[in-house]
Amino acid sequence: MTRYAIIMSVENYEHFSPTKFTHADSNLIFHTLTGKCDYAEQHTIVFQLSPETSKSPNEILSDIKRRVANSTSGDSVLFYFAGHGHYQDGKTYLILPTTVPGAYETTAIALEDLSKELRVPERACFRIFDACHSGIDVRDDPEKLDSESFIRSVNHDASGWVTLAGCKEDQFSISDANIGQGLFTYYLCEEISSFKPDQPIYPEILKVNISDKVFEHAKGLGYTQTPTLNASISGNISIATRRADVVLSAHEKTADGGTSIDFRIARLAEDKDVLTNEHLENVLNILTEKCVAELKNATSLNFEIVVSEKIKANDIPEEMHSSIVKFSRNIGIEPRHDIERYEVEYDDPYDTYFGVLSSLYPRKKRKRISYYVGQPDDMPLSATIIEFKGDGRCLPDIKVLLYLIPLQITGCMLVSVFNCGWRNNSNDLKLVKNFYQMLKPDDSEERIKEIGPFSAKGAMENITNIVEKRVELLERELQE
Repeated sequence: MTRYAIIMSVENYEHFSPTKFTHADSNLIFHTLTGKCDYAEQHTIVFQLSPETSKSPNEILSDIKRRVANSTSGDSVLFYFAGHGHYQDGKTYLILPTTVPGAYETTAIALEDLSKELRVPERACFRIFDACHSGIDVRDDPEKLDSESFIRSVNHDASGWVTLAGCKEDQFSISDANIGQGLFTYYLCEEISSFKPDQPIYPEILKVNISDKVFEHAKGLGYTQTPTLNASISGNISIATRRADVVLSAHEKTADGGTSIDFRIARLAEDKDVLTNEHLENVLNILTEKCVAELKNATSLNFEIVVSEKIKANDIPEEMHSSIVKFSRNIGIEPRHDIERYEVEYDDPYDTYFGVLSSLYPRKKRKRISYYVGQPDDMPLSATIIEFKGDGRCLPDIKVLLYLIPLQITGCMLVSVFNCGWRNNSNDLKLVKNFYQMLKPDDSEERIKEIGPFSAKGAMENITNIVEKRVELLERELQE
């Protein structure tokens, strides 16, 4: 089973009062789900919206639809929202940064529309709302947000959902500047973190265990807040499974609360080394097999798909080197392969002055930047390339690089999608997107298998978008 999460927060609005700490809340729920539970970052999408970076309702729904389309039977989908909510004329809305009072149908997200995209058959569906914050007002319109009816609607319309809400319909969601979080999200994540490794986390238990904590904290601030749970799904369905933390034992701590370097070295020495040639070869074989199978299944487009033989990093096309080097530098990894950026400074040959005085003026300096990807001879084959051969008109040529990058103890599984265009020019590569997953020492073969299908689905999603835009361009060209 794969878990998918859509996390959305809005803190500032053009027409409504701010909702404090909602971006901090979405950060906390993201790191709790991906860092402490069985949610992968690649399966999680985060919208931290503001008036400067806002998206339209249709753009957000389209992004969500594409993400959920990657799920299969038995997977779970979680939606988290922190911000303002509103109820009007029988419809429930999530307020966006640029939502206009009175124009909710076109400038806010209708919960009904969101549910259509998220509530996929044969998936476990969860909703978490830390909405309806205290101090709501409308800055330039007499109309008020109906937060009470919003919460009532959220709790009563639970068909196909398990819904956790931060408060009852006659209450507000409270935040505390001393902790820099909303109370509901803070205690929710604290409770999730308290579960033991491999223990399933059930929404009913979360609600029971955090209710008193939220109530007492809010009471101390002069408010009343009680989380609620509503579900229309029978049986016990876990919202997450706790992953193990790396925890230092008490004797590994020094007197000042630090950690002895000796114990830290000893603990690292106990970790399994994933960099055996046999293991690396096995991981690349699994990644290639799963990616190829999923790519073939994920598209109805008439591409011819060709899989290259496995190659060394030295044989990765030079046109791909710059994107690999930039990726490595951006995420801060230390590869055992040679993934380097070089700068050479030289005099500008065209920067000269005419006449007898030209020799008195120094020439300007320019930089020549080059990139290199290679590997030691004693390391195993580490990459393969999947080619999508297009038709030269609607379908572009696409190359998908699968590259297993050995690090110092662990590894990084990189899947890069390149668009080669429509003119059969294999040197004209444009990076579309990178997908990656860190390989841990205790990873099971089943977990390694997950990265292939996910990356393939993500790659096909991007390839399909390229084709759709190309078709629209050609159709528009014929109409003009």
